[in-house]
Amino acid sequence: MFKATLGIIQLACLTLAVFPGATRAAAPNSIQIEGDSAVFDQTSRNIIYSGSVIATQGDLMIAGDELTVALVDDDVDTIRTIGAPAKFSLRQAARDGEEQLADLRASASTIIFAPTANQLQLLGNATLQQSGNIIRSDAIIYDLNAQQIRADGDNERVRMEFEISDTTSLEASERQ
Repeated sequence: MFKATLGIIQLACLTLAVFPGATRAAAPNSIQIEGDSAVFDQTSRNIIYSGSVIATQGDLMIAGDELTVALVDDDVDTIRTIGAPAKFSLRQAARDGEEQLADLRASASTIIFAPTANQLQLLGNATLQQSGNIIRSDAIIYDLNAQQIRADGDNERVRMEFEISDTTSLEASERQ
């Protein structure tokens, strides 16, 4: 009984240490996670949430049926989400010369997000959508820092849809 109580106290303390915003409104640098249940495996250093899990950090949102937070040195290494489908969304700052924010939306059977590397992996029936452009594939890896996307189709071909601006269409028709 004492060991079980100690384990719950350690889980609560670690959750507050790793996710300091757990007791107050979400700050941009804290991660808020909600689910029906949570289990902290001290040996593997994983926290496993299950049951309609939603994780948020600032403008980032990850949702799924089960979410696993892998810790390395008490810092979040990866967040792995499984769902039917699991979902990811991020409102990104506009690039130079762009006026609007670019919303990034993704879904897949499994989503792995590495916050430190700022890398997103979408596995199984993966879809990535940004600024009207859509990529569908079995697997998509997106390096958010480098703005590079790699898509592989194991069972199906990679499909992409690109939004063409009106100025590009007008320029092309003027050249004809």
